[in-house]
Amino acid sequence: MSLFKVWKKEENYQFLFWAGIINGIGNRFTQVALFSLLFQLTGSGMAIGIVLALRMLPFLLFAPLGGILADRFSKKTLLITLDLLRAPLVITFLFAQHTEEVWMIYAIACLLACGEALYAPIRVSSIPVLVKRDRLIHVNSIEQALVGSILVIGSSSGGLIAHYVGLSFPFLLNSVAFLLSAFLLWKIKMPTNTTTSSKKFATIALPKKVIWQSTVLMTFLFIAITMPLANGIDNVLMSVYALDVFAMGELGVGFMYAFLGLGFMISSLFSEFLKRRLLMLTVFFIALEGIGHIVLSIVPSFLTALMIVMCITIVGGISNICIDTVMMKMVPSSMRGRLFGAMQAISNTALGISMASAGFLLEIFSPRELSLIVGLAYLCFTAIYAVLFAKLNLVVEKRTLMRHVI
Repeated sequence: MSLFKVWKKEENYQFLFWAGIINGIGNRFTQVALFSLLFQLTGSGMAIGIVLALRMLPFLLFAPLGGILADRFSKKTLLITLDLLRAPLVITFLFAQHTEEVWMIYAIACLLACGEALYAPIRVSSIPVLVKRDRLIHVNSIEQALVGSILVIGSSSGGLIAHYVGLSFPFLLNSVAFLLSAFLLWKIKMPTNTTTSSKKFATIALPKKVIWQSTVLMTFLFIAITMPLANGIDNVLMSVYALDVFAMGELGVGFMYAFLGLGFMISSLFSEFLKRRLLMLTVFFIALEGIGHIVLSIVPSFLTALMIVMCITIVGGISNICIDTVMMKMVPSSMRGRLFGAMQAISNTALGISMASAGFLLEIFSPRELSLIVGLAYLCFTAIYAVLFAKLNLVVEKRTLMRHVI
């Protein structure tokens, strides 16, 4: 079935998709304006680093909480509530106009990050509820297009709006985006039999016994820890390649992120070829991602680097499609929120540590050397994942998880 046919059939998912696009682009607007505002008030790059840290830290506590709420209450109501709460909150950035009010920016950024940390696992766990099982591979492909669109449209237009209209306007647009997102989510018709199938559980997280006895859950959590360690460094490297290696300035950074987004969008077109052996395909495409970083370490020109970056995100997007689909099919509905919440907490914490360590590593290694190291890390992770996946029997693992449904 083609992506277009799946799109037409999944009307409820369409509202979730457009809400995600509007929400994501609005958040990009705020991110660009926020960095500019902080630099104007402080003249320090450290202030931007603090905000980035404040955006990552809440995921450690609030992403698991979002997963718990998703398993217990109406996902639709939770998503709408979080959008409506964030709409007025983002406007309060307008009141921070002086250096002594920088603390306000930090506080607001932290609160918005808490909302995002709650929102992310609820949204992800809503997808297998809204979408038919045999269409998950296609919808996860569309999700990669969503990520790419936000990167391309949000990052580029956010900078232009902030430059030509002023720093206040992006915050206002983000507030409106939250309200539009809430309206679109309100139009979703959630299946009545899956909204809160089990409200009796009292645990605030997946029982350790369930995790330790499930090879598949342990594998998913291991991937959530290891992949961001490489992803965080290569995220930093994208900007460094544009600014330092090829001396292309801010325009080069914009092109880098645009081609990153294009790669994710193109990856969504490959769902037709992803029929079986998704775990094996995950390993294969992560290996290609590693090879891409090794090639990036020796590219002679900026144009070639853009092409390689796009190829890296194409294969990375495909591996994301495969592993996300396996997780959504394997994990029982009553566990999805808590699992995705735990994975969001782990992956974002690892990502934050990785991005922070990238600055120190760049003091030791050149960007090209670090790119080579990242590529080799991907290949090492691939070998470990291949061994773990070879031991998995998905049919048996799913039956085991179903017995633990609480």
